[in-house]
Amino acid sequence: MSVYHLLVYIAISYYFFIYSIHLLHLALGHGAALKWKNMGYLEEAHRLTRSTLVPPITLVAHLDAVDGDTVQWIDHLLGQRFPHLELILFARRGDERLRGVAEAYYLRRMDRVYRRFLPSPEPAALYQSGDRRLVLAEMEGEKGHALNLALNLSRYPLFAVLDRGPRLEEDALLCLIRPFMEGGSETAAVMGVEIPSEMEENYLLPGGRIARFSFMESLRLQLGYLAGAPYLGGPSVMSGSLIVYRKDDLLRAGGFRAGLSVTEAEMDMTIRLHRLLRAERRRYRFVLLPQVTLRRGFPRSWREHFRGYSRMRKGVAEAMWSGRDMLFRPRYGYLGMVQLPTFWLFVNLAPAIGLLSYAVAAALFALGKVGWLPFAAFLCVSSLYPGLVGAGAVFAARRELGILKGQGILLYAYAFLTQLWFRQLTAVAAFVRYGL
Repeated sequence: MSVYHLLVYIAISYYFFIYSIHLLHLALGHGAALKWKNMGYLEEAHRLTRSTLVPPITLVAHLDAVDGDTVQWIDHLLGQRFPHLELILFARRGDERLRGVAEAYYLRRMDRVYRRFLPSPEPAALYQSGDRRLVLAEMEGEKGHALNLALNLSRYPLFAVLDRGPRLEEDALLCLIRPFMEGGSETAAVMGVEIPSEMEENYLLPGGRIARFSFMESLRLQLGYLAGAPYLGGPSVMSGSLIVYRKDDLLRAGGFRAGLSVTEAEMDMTIRLHRLLRAERRRYRFVLLPQVTLRRGFPRSWREHFRGYSRMRKGVAEAMWSGRDMLFRPRYGYLGMVQLPTFWLFVNLAPAIGLLSYAVAAALFALGKVGWLPFAAFLCVSSLYPGLVGAGAVFAARRELGILKGQGILLYAYAFLTQLWFRQLTAVAAFVRYGL
């Protein structure tokens, strides 16, 4: 065997290894989806609407993340069928929407006394409704700075962070808090499946090719990695448009790290919670509930997609740096020995290695250094195998979520092409700045 053939076989082994891990997570995620589906959360949610056992929840959001009519969006959240909830909204000082929200809900400016569990910036002004279900805080600084202030203002044991202006599905909150009411392992955080807001009620694919490809990759991430990673000690990071935490856990973890965006703060908090709960020797789990809980906007152009990917990479980098002391530490189990190292590999080295593998294999074939058989084997492993992962995510979505019905081969074609070239092209964005 020549050195040229050896290089191609190394590239084949690399792709086989990488996507075998993807396929393992997807299989575990499909099993988790089947488990949660059989527990009948949707049916039980209707019975929980008037239950006294449902823990109250605080919802936290920033007005900058809301597109469209702000008042209608607030009405949508406060109109959720949930026994007890409060909504804490933050707005930049001087935001023109402040006055409209205050007038629509008859908010009164007040000097509210609250206990300062964590260091947090002082709000420029606080407004509150008569029933205390809506609090509006006017402040300066990054959105991530507001999360610790919200923890200080919060009155309830569950704490939910909203980002990107999602619209919740019916009874979404009741479904999301159900894992916190289960016995056995304690639940550290819960999020549900997110789908594009452009999708119609019959759950057909959204309009726009970029939105479709982004949605396919999001399905793989949600139903594959986030749903399956808890079985292998993960996930390394968790970020979404709605994540529910226990307030007490957040306080004991020291609150959210200041100076970060909401996405970065959520990813960093995942590492903090892992460290806290393992130090306390508690059995815990992170949950991706395999039910559609909200709709949000997906990228509609390459620029939007690349900027979102760059923000995600930045958040991962912050979280990995925060958890660098956990790498290859046996005391953290699968998390330290498997999850964090492989996740770091996927995010930081995999894009570069993948592009280099394609370049080397194509060059060797073009120069006649390797024949058809090794090159064809490389193309199969680097394209068909990833396509199988994408198709598996679509299969799980159709079977366990009941969405994406009736479009047959089109769905699997988008799933295949997403893994074949969309992810590869997206990897290029890792090396290009898009003005964060």
